[in-house]
Amino acid sequence: MTVRMPDELRMAVVSHPGVPVELVDDQTHLSYVLLPADEFRRLKMAIKDDLSDTYTAQVKSAMRAGWDAPLMDEYNDYDAHQKQG
Repeated sequence: MTVRMPDELRMAVVSHPGVPVELVDDQTHLSYVLLPADEFRRLKMAIKDDLSDTYTAQVKSAMRAGWDAPLMDEYNDYDAHQKQG
């Protein structure tokens, strides 16, 4: 969705180059941040939360650390054990 920038907003962006502009919706009181699209895309890539390529290494590490030990079954069912105690 693309919305045209009103003059008031353009002036805020121009008068503060390189600084994100914070917007507040008067009706909902929600805050938004306006920044250049290229910067948004760069930030989006930097915080990408796809760790699926690390799952195998995570599982191997957990097993070496003893997470598959029988005593860990209690930890895996912590909520059920907590309610009984």
